[in-house]
Amino acid sequence: QPTPPPAPPAPVMRTVEIPAGTIVRVQTIDTVDSAVNKAGEMFRATLSAPILVNSEVVIPAGADLDLRLVDASSAGRLKGRSGLTLQLARLDFQGHTYDLASNDYEQTGRSEGKRTAATVGGAAAVGAIIGGIIGGGKGAAIGAGTGAGAGTVASAATKAQQVQVPAETKLDFTLQQPVNITYNPDKNRTAR
Repeated sequence: QPTPPPAPPAPVMRTVEIPAGTIVRVQTIDTVDSAVNKAGEMFRATLSAPILVNSEVVIPAGADLDLRLVDASSAGRLKGRSGLTLQLARLDFQGHTYDLASNDYEQTGRSEGKRTAATVGGAAAVGAIIGGIIGGGKGAAIGAGTGAGAGTVASAATKAQQVQVPAETKLDFTLQQPVNITYNPDKNRTAR
């Protein structure tokens, strides 16, 4: 009987703590939109730069991540401000899933509420505003104008700016809690 070949050596696994305060650079895969998405939804991303501990790559670029939308507000017609708040949620790496705790990434849109309250004196100004709206000119007023004599109010039916984080956007997060990663260093070396 021929001697069976020796079994390959078991992979040498290593467990490393990635400390709190580590910067995690990500690139989004999905688009996040304040007009469409709701708090609690998850969005795909990838690691855009490797995470190193003691100058050694623990997690290479390209690892899969999930982002959680923790707050989303869509501005109303003439008031309010749109906004998005994202956090790191999970890391999928070498067959394991790790929960992550990070700081918030916040993005807010331009508010039109302040301009809504602006008062314009004189009936002629009101006429100019209405003319701008009807004419669809670039200068169509956003807000309200008051005619001094007639008390006329004109308001533009314009929404405040919505907020979007497009696909392939690069974002930086900071870990708020350490995370222990168990990995096979040899797989990192052979990864493309």
